[in-house]
Amino acid sequence: MMPMKNTTAVLAVALLGSVLAAGCGRGQENKPGASRKAVAPSQLNNINLAEVMASYPSAVVTPQPWAGYWFPYTASGIYSAAAKYDEANLSEIKARGGSTADYQPLAVWEAGNHGPSAPRLESWFGHCNGWAASAISVPEPRAGKMIDGIEFSVGDLKALLAESWLEFAGDFVGTRVNDKQDFSTAAFWDVVPAQFHLMLVNLVGKQNRGLIIDRHTGAEIWNQPLVAYKFEPVTPNDYLGPHPSYPDIYRVNMTARIWWANDNVSSEDITPPFNMATLENEMNDYFYPGRILKYELWLDGPVQFDEIGKMTKSGDILVTQENGKFVGGIWKNGVTGAALVNTHPDYMWVPYALQHSTGYKNPRIDDGWVRANIESVIRTNGGN
Repeated sequence: MMPMKNTTAVLAVALLGSVLAAGCGRGQENKPGASRKAVAPSQLNNINLAEVMASYPSAVVTPQPWAGYWFPYTASGIYSAAAKYDEANLSEIKARGGSTADYQPLAVWEAGNHGPSAPRLESWFGHCNGWAASAISVPEPRAGKMIDGIEFSVGDLKALLAESWLEFAGDFVGTRVNDKQDFSTAAFWDVVPAQFHLMLVNLVGKQNRGLIIDRHTGAEIWNQPLVAYKFEPVTPNDYLGPHPSYPDIYRVNMTARIWWANDNVSSEDITPPFNMATLENEMNDYFYPGRILKYELWLDGPVQFDEIGKMTKSGDILVTQENGKFVGGIWKNGVTGAALVNTHPDYMWVPYALQHSTGYKNPRIDDGWVRANIESVIRTNGGN
């Protein structure tokens, strides 16, 4: 690898030069309805390690994403909520004297495509990307609601949000792993540590923007909305000095704690506030599980410390390309083989807006109905 000065232009390429991938089910990449919106390089210009560690050593997303349920296909997905959606819509049509003869039930499509009879079904197929996108884009439903005479519980509302947000526009970083036996390719080893670190400090820390990670490094997809991160301070013992093969690259060990909103609580549960003070060393909380990640960052200059061992100056974080793949640090989570699938994120993404179905989400769901009856109501009532 040839060292490269990490300019904002290089950073923008590194963050945006990625393959679209989403879903707790079939991959969404290359579908015409999936698009992304460019992040301006000016939004990603905090690249000096000492500076970002001083300015953004930790962050909690506000408003915080809410925990929910991934509505697995093997458990009939959102079928129950879809059936209520059909009841409410048929009731409304009849109330205004319309014909229901041509009505296409949401629940029928859901049963055939997002249920136990879904094509090429895998046990992990579900709605986690739709739930994750809605959990950082829409306030949490915290009370049930009567719609056209039909009672929708909190879980029903969350289920319909998960379906409506199943296709979206957003930025993606990293290439999805498709091979269950892949533990070695560039697709497996990106997101590289430099991208991971820079996404956290620039998007979450600096901009307070919601960010979603696929926490499963391998072929399965488990999208989780990030709630908080915290870096351990860099000490003199963490500084490794120049790279033995590339003396212009300087290395430093990092430790990060991250927490996400859980996708496997009851759909009826109401999410409590995240409290970093009580969860600082808790990685298995019911609502906010997390992970400790260890990695080596590469810098374009040395690191300096004061007399008490506090980092005072450093080079910029390096991320570049070698033979068409991104490089920038080394993951050091101390595991090998199959255990690697639960280490670093496979990819990271930021949703901007939901999109109409291209066949992946239920094409019979009326996003306008969801906005009018669910999103606008919970926004108006502050989530209640």
